[in-house]
Amino acid sequence: MTLIGRRRHGIARLSFDLLLGAFLIAALLLPLGCSFSASSKSSSDSSDSSASSSGSSASSSPDSRETQYRNDVRDYTASYVKSGGRMEDFKRRLGELARERDVTNWEENTATYEGIGRGLGKAQASPVEVQTYTTNLAGSDPKKAEAIQKGYEAEKS
Repeated sequence: MTLIGRRRHGIARLSFDLLLGAFLIAALLLPLGCSFSASSKSSSDSSDSSASSSGSSASSSPDSRETQYRNDVRDYTASYVKSGGRMEDFKRRLGELARERDVTNWEENTATYEGIGRGLGKAQASPVEVQTYTTNLAGSDPKKAEAIQKGYEAEKS
């Protein structure tokens, strides 16, 4: 074998060894990543399921389902107000919460707007913020605006 041939062979061997080493490291670390992800997920699932199971064990009546939905909207609104974001994203998540709780026509459901008001109160939103959310979400519907204000006042006190 010539000197150039030996070099190419050595480089190819080195490349193969590096690739094999990287593959082995990835194969060893992959289960660790999965178990970490699974353990993180299971701990968050258990906290979510304990919260929902305590609420759902109280009653399965439509009234309590609506109360749970309103509380979900309250909690989501409070965190959204603190973190900010686009109004379209906020509305999209409200729709998802409604689907999760089997609430139909969330845009016309008073519990949605009372929950929003309660979330604004929980987040200690300023009157200007409350007015902004009311305008953006209730539009010209006085019943929706009233529900937001009612929820805000109830949570604030």
